[in-house]
Amino acid sequence: MSTYPLLAPTILVPTFEQFAEQIRRVEGLFDYAQIDVMDGKFVNNFSFPEIERINELNSLLKWELHLMVARPLIEMKKWAGVKNVFRVIFAIEAEDSPTECIAFAREQGWQVGTMLKPKTPLSAVEPYLDQLDVVLFMTVEPGHQGNPFLPEVGEKIKVFTALSKRPTCAVDGGVSAETIPLLKSWGVEIFNVGSALLREADTQIAYYTLTQALKDAG
Repeated sequence: MSTYPLLAPTILVPTFEQFAEQIRRVEGLFDYAQIDVMDGKFVNNFSFPEIERINELNSLLKWELHLMVARPLIEMKKWAGVKNVFRVIFAIEAEDSPTECIAFAREQGWQVGTMLKPKTPLSAVEPYLDQLDVVLFMTVEPGHQGNPFLPEVGEKIKVFTALSKRPTCAVDGGVSAETIPLLKSWGVEIFNVGSALLREADTQIAYYTLTQALKDAG
């Protein structure tokens, strides 16, 4: 999972049954899936609460947690018993101390990253860059799949990817065959894709379309 550029599916659903169905659709296509975790406070949406049931799936996929929650440290502790979690990404705008969030993730043996909302300046995460594996830039307002793509975030991403020493650059929101060339030109390395993959009738065709767009982008 260290070869870039990389596509990863984003699972944003309110029920465990929907989660299980979407996981079945992406198994065999990806090494891991990003699970959007929402509390109805940080964003105006909720994810399913019965996270322990994920272990029942016996999936070969690994999990990246995208914590769109006000208290990420509390949320991380809930997920400590879920198998196959390998990375957690928390919002830099959240209430808990980034240093404490990073420390807890490391104690679990997880990789760790932080997310920036579209209007959050890069300076908010700069004090922690040497402690992070990934910085995730939201290219939509977070909380719902299908929100409009915000190309102005590109200026912030280009500043980040020009840094000589930095974490991996990931984006989430509005990723599609049409936006991938632009995102790649900004230096993006991980492309988290939701609607363009899981709202399509045929997931495999959508996957190959996205993969080809990434190859064609050079």
